[in-house]
Amino acid sequence: MTTTFPPSSLNGAQVAFQAYAQELARIAKTPDTITKQQILRLLLVRDAIESKLQADESIIRQADALAYLSDLDNKLQALAPALIEDNRLADCRRSRQPDEAAWWWWLEPYSPETKRHKLDQFDWLWNCLSASCLVISASFLTITAQAFSVVGGFDLIQTLSTLSQATGLVVITGGALTQRGRRIVKNTLKKFNIPPYFHSEVTLIISVLMLLLSYGVYNSLPQFSQYYYHKGLQAQHAGNLYIAVEYYKEAIAFNPEATDPHNHLAEVYQNLEKFEEAQAEYQDGLLKGDLLALNGMGILSLAAAENPDSEGFGELSGLLDAEVLFRIGLNQVDDGNARLKATLHRNLGITLMKRGDAEDISVEAQKKLIKEAFQHFQMSINLEKPVVSETSYPGQGLAYCYIAALDERNGLAQNATKNWQMCQQQAYPASLEQYEDILRLGSGAIGLQLNTKHILESNLK
Repeated sequence: MTTTFPPSSLNGAQVAFQAYAQELARIAKTPDTITKQQILRLLLVRDAIESKLQADESIIRQADALAYLSDLDNKLQALAPALIEDNRLADCRRSRQPDEAAWWWWLEPYSPETKRHKLDQFDWLWNCLSASCLVISASFLTITAQAFSVVGGFDLIQTLSTLSQATGLVVITGGALTQRGRRIVKNTLKKFNIPPYFHSEVTLIISVLMLLLSYGVYNSLPQFSQYYYHKGLQAQHAGNLYIAVEYYKEAIAFNPEATDPHNHLAEVYQNLEKFEEAQAEYQDGLLKGDLLALNGMGILSLAAAENPDSEGFGELSGLLDAEVLFRIGLNQVDDGNARLKATLHRNLGITLMKRGDAEDISVEAQKKLIKEAFQHFQMSINLEKPVVSETSYPGQGLAYCYIAALDERNGLAQNATKNWQMCQQQAYPASLEQYEDILRLGSGAIGLQLNTKHILESNLK
């Protein structure tokens, strides 16, 4: 039975009691949307009632008031679970700092523990697993974002991939690791009619999906690398060398272990006369045992020999370095890779020929170098014959030009004429250095008749 508070009793407290009853009724109607302002207003009114009770000395009036107040306090205790949710009451208590005797500020003991669903006993495990998935997802996202931003910008593919991961990660992390986020996730799941005892499990499932998405994008980085590598090849073949540099850098960022982007980036740097940068890129492939990088470093050493006064070649000493590199390459190249083997023979022949022309050595030693150079040119031609097809490639047929020059030196005019004809028909210089070489070795007419469409393209194979 509810006690009715006499309007005339307890001087000055009637308004406070009415306000207390009204606040309790208002909160009871909307327990799911209680604000801190409502809680503070309710408890401050309760403080005012307590002050007036302490000030009145009439035992009869206090007895009537306490009887009525007891009913109101019972309603307050019944609202305890809603008031203490999300630490709202604790936040209000920190602002007020009430005395512990004011029990209405300390309602936690009056909130009975809700009977937990049997599935809720594993919520701690699901929450821990969700947090672990999110941490790992963040790691994958960080690596991906770093790869995407290596040249300072994002294209459409990169932007969509990164934003999809980042947005999902922010939403799920907020829901799993912050109070406000948990409340938003809980309300969202309620809208989908998902029972509360499944909330942790659903959050875990979403976190696992986020992890799979992040890992999928991370695992696709080699495919991104191939995409930008081929874009770089297209730009290089079109002569857009600065654009090719950016694409090759992207390819390397997505897959640092791939050697082809390093080699082609080095080749572009060499064409741009950035020799130290080219050497650094070839060095990466050499450390991984890549023979194309070894061949490229040899070509760079030949260029150093042609430019002895240049300071851009670092520690490269020229012809001797080139000879060593090409010989190592021939010792290691697979017989099945006829095109690369032919290239190494040709490049070693060029190196030996230049050594015989440049070094102050005896006539006998010079003849020995030239003879060996001729043999390597011939082996290059023999290896190229089976692989030459309707589609030409950079560096094809250059050995004919050098053999023709050697034939002229040895007085073999007929052979020289035949080989110069083959040079005109099958030689495709891959670089300005190679084209200049042939112009020096032969007549101007021969140089004018050479097909130069592969200049600035790949000279690695």
